[in-house]
Amino acid sequence: MLVTVMGATGKTGKAVSERLLAAGVQVRALGRSADKLAPLQKAGAQPVAADATKAADLTAAFRGADAVYALVPPNLTTPDILAHYEQVNGALAAAVAESGVKRVVYLSSIGADRVAGTGPVVGLHRGEQKLMALPGLDLLLLRPGYFYENHFGAIGLVKSQGVNGGATNPDVPVTMIASRDIGEIAAKALVAKDFSGVTVRDLFGPRDLTMSECTRILGSKIGKPGLPFVQFPDEGVIGGLKSAGFSESLARAFVEMSHALNSGVMKATQPRAPGNTGTTTFESFADIWAQVYQSS
Repeated sequence: MLVTVMGATGKTGKAVSERLLAAGVQVRALGRSADKLAPLQKAGAQPVAADATKAADLTAAFRGADAVYALVPPNLTTPDILAHYEQVNGALAAAVAESGVKRVVYLSSIGADRVAGTGPVVGLHRGEQKLMALPGLDLLLLRPGYFYENHFGAIGLVKSQGVNGGATNPDVPVTMIASRDIGEIAAKALVAKDFSGVTVRDLFGPRDLTMSECTRILGSKIGKPGLPFVQFPDEGVIGGLKSAGFSESLARAFVEMSHALNSGVMKATQPRAPGNTGTTTFESFADIWAQVYQSS
C-alpha cells in the first residue's frame, strides 16, 4: 500500500506519515522543502518536493498511490487567503482526477458545513465541494476543532503583556484537539480503508474548553495561575496578527472565524464517539507549551 501525504513536515502531515510508516505502509512524503523532508526519508519515506498550488506537481506525486492525505498548506502572507485556498483546492481536485487515485482523506474543519461567515474555513468548504464533485472517489472529510497548537501563538503576548487574548469570547466552549491525534485518526482510516463514498467525521479532543480555561491551565504551568484571557477589539487583534507576520486578509479571516465560534455558527455537527475523539488532554499539551515558553 502506498499513500501520498501532503504537508508531510507539518503538524498533522508529519503525524500521519510517522504512523503510516510504523504500520508498514509505504509513504510518499510531499512537502515544500527537500531539507525538511530528510528526517522522513531517513525513516523510510519517499520524499517529494512539490508546490501544492501546481496541479502538475500534485498529479506526479499522486500517480500510483492507493490513497492521499490532502490538505491546504498554510500561507500567512498571502494577500487573499480565499484565493490561496481556491488555487490549492483546484490543483488538488485536478490532480486527483488526472492521477486516478480513488481514496482521499481531506483535512477540513468544523464549520466547513457553512457556506460563508467562517473566515478561512470557507476555503475548506469550497475544497470539500470540489472533491465531492469527483465521480467514483471514496472521500473522508475530517473536520477537527481548534488545534491545541494554535496556543503557541500566545507566548509572545503572555511574555510581553502578561495576558492571553484574542477575538474569541473568553467563556464560549470551543471544540479543541491535538494535531497528533488528528494524524493518528487519519492514519488509522487510511490503513483500515473504512470509508466509502463521501464520509464526514468531526474530530474532538477529550473535552471542549473555553479560552479562559485554557489560559488558566497554561498559566498554572508557568507559575501564573491567575493568567487572564482578554477579548480584544477586532481592530486590535488584526493589528497584532499583522505585526506577527499575517497578511491583512488572513488576519481579518481569523477574526471572522472567532465571531463564528462566539455565535455558535461554527461548531461540530456530530457527537463525540470513540472513533472521532483524540486522547491527548489539554493539560498534557500545556506541559509542552510551558517548555516552549520557558525556552523562548
